Amino acid sequence: MRFIALIITVPIAIAAVLFAISNRGVVTLSLWPLPFTLDAPVYLATLVALAVGFLAGGIVAWNAQRRHRRRARRSTDRVFYLERELKETQARAAAAEKRLAEQTRPVSGASLPAIAGQPAATAPTVH
Repeated sequence: MRFIALIITVPIAIAAVLFAISNRGVVTLSLWPLPFTLDAPVYLATLVALAVGFLAGGIVAWNAQRRHRRRARRSTDRVFYLERELKETQARAAAAEKRLAEQTRPVSGASLPAIAGQPAATAPTVH
């Protein structure tokens, strides 16, 4: 990625330097309703205008992507919430399975519960 950035940046920088060297003349800049004027080299006025345009375009593009960033942020929050809820549900399911296993486990050596009016049954003996 750095290599691609270098391939793009170096020619642009060389072009800007060559432009500045060949356009050293002075130009007077003024904005009609204001009484102020500014004398600046042509290259400086041009490069400042390009930089301002680049920044304005970046701000417009960044603002246009606001909706997508908001949706991505909300989706990320939702994923974290659902992952936490899943872990809690898995923990509850594991606890319920453990309780069920304890309840269905046969107890060795214990007699079966007596039914009302009948004596308690004991485990059968082998002769």
